[in-house]
Amino acid sequence: MTPRLLVVAGEASGDQHGAHLLAEMKSLCSGMTCFAAGGPALEGAGARIIVPMERLAVIGLFEVASHLPKIYAAYRKILETVSREGIRTAVLIDFPDFNLILARALRRRGVKIYYYVSPQIWAWRKGRVRTIRRLVDHMFVIFPFEADFYRAHGVPVTYAGHPLMDSRFPGESDKGALKREFAGEGEGPILVLAPGSRQGEVGRLYPRMLGAYLRLREKIPALRALVAESPSLSEAFYRDIEARSGFGADRDPARPLRIRGRFREVMGAGDCALVASGTATLETGLVGTPMVVVYALNRGTYRIARHLVKVPAIGMVNLVSGRTVVPELIQDEASPERMAEEAFRILTDSERKASILKDLSDLREILGAPGASRRIARQIIDMAGWDCTPSPGAPDPRP
Repeated sequence: MTPRLLVVAGEASGDQHGAHLLAEMKSLCSGMTCFAAGGPALEGAGARIIVPMERLAVIGLFEVASHLPKIYAAYRKILETVSREGIRTAVLIDFPDFNLILARALRRRGVKIYYYVSPQIWAWRKGRVRTIRRLVDHMFVIFPFEADFYRAHGVPVTYAGHPLMDSRFPGESDKGALKREFAGEGEGPILVLAPGSRQGEVGRLYPRMLGAYLRLREKIPALRALVAESPSLSEAFYRDIEARSGFGADRDPARPLRIRGRFREVMGAGDCALVASGTATLETGLVGTPMVVVYALNRGTYRIARHLVKVPAIGMVNLVSGRTVVPELIQDEASPERMAEEAFRILTDSERKASILKDLSDLREILGAPGASRRIARQIIDMAGWDCTPSPGAPDPRP
C-alpha cells in the first residue's frame, strides 16, 4: 500500500509550513498520498483538501464556542477519512486547541503522530506538555529554545532550523521595483497594513489600522497604504470594513490598495508596517521592513489570557531576538492613535528606523541555516518506516 499521510493546519502560516514540508516529502516518496485540513498552499503542494482551513481558523475562547458545530463536523470528517483511507501517519501543525484533541482520537486509531511547529506552551498552559508527551511520537520545533524545553520534559524533539529560511525574501534592492509595481511612481512613503489571516482578528484590527492610516495622512499627506490581503477571506469582507471606516468608492485617492496573496512582496514595498502578531512579524523582519506589532482579542478572552500568558513580548521578532526590537501594542493600546504615533516615529525619525533595521538584520543568524523542511521530511519518512522511491532528480535532503 502506498504511504498515506494526514496533515492538519488551521491557519495561514501552518498551511505554508505544511506545503513546504509536503513538497519535500513527495520529492523523497513519489507515490505517497496526502490528505489535509489546510488551505491553498497545501493544496498547491499536492494535498487532497478534506477540510478547508477557514472552517478551523477561529481564535479566542468565546469565538470558538460559537463555531463549535462546524469545528466538530471538521473533526468528524478528518477521522472518517483516516479510517476510510487507512492513514497511519499524521503531521499536526501548531493549532493546539484543535490538534491536541484530534491527537487523542488519532492515537486510539494507531496513528503515528508527528507534531510540527510547537504550540507556545512555554508561554502559557505549560501543563499541556504532559499531554504532548503522552500523545506525540516526535516533536519538531522551529526555535532552539523550544528544543531545550521539551528535552527537559522528556519529549522526543528535533530542532532542524526555521522553515522560513528555505524561502526567498525581497531585499533592499527590490524595494524600488516593488513600490512602482504596487503603488505607481508616487514619491510618498508607503505604510503596509497586515491585519492577519483570520476573520476575527482582521475584523478587530483592520478598522484600527485604517484609523491609524487616516491620522498619519493628516501629518504626511503623501503617505500611501498597501494592505496584505489574506487569500482565505473575501474581498467583500475588506470592502465592508473600509466602508464603515469612512472610505468612499474605489476611486477615492486615499483608499488603501489591497494586494492578495503576495505578503512578502507587499512588505518589501513598505517603509513601515502595522502587523498582527504571529509568524507574519518574522516574515516582515526577514524582509527588513520596520514594523509595529499589534494585537487585540475578544475582551473576555483577553481578560482570561492576560493572567495565563507569561512571556515578556508577544511579537515573534522580539521573542526570538530576546529584546524589544520593534514596538508592540496590545488590546486597548492597539488603538488608531497609538498605532499612528509609533508608525510616525519610524517614518520620520531616521535614527529610530536605522536602529530597528540593524536589529532585524540579526534574525537570519538567529533562525539558523536553510534546509529545515528537507531535514524534517527525511526524518519523518524514516521514523514512519515508509519504503519510498524518490521522485526523479530529487536531491538527497540529508545534511
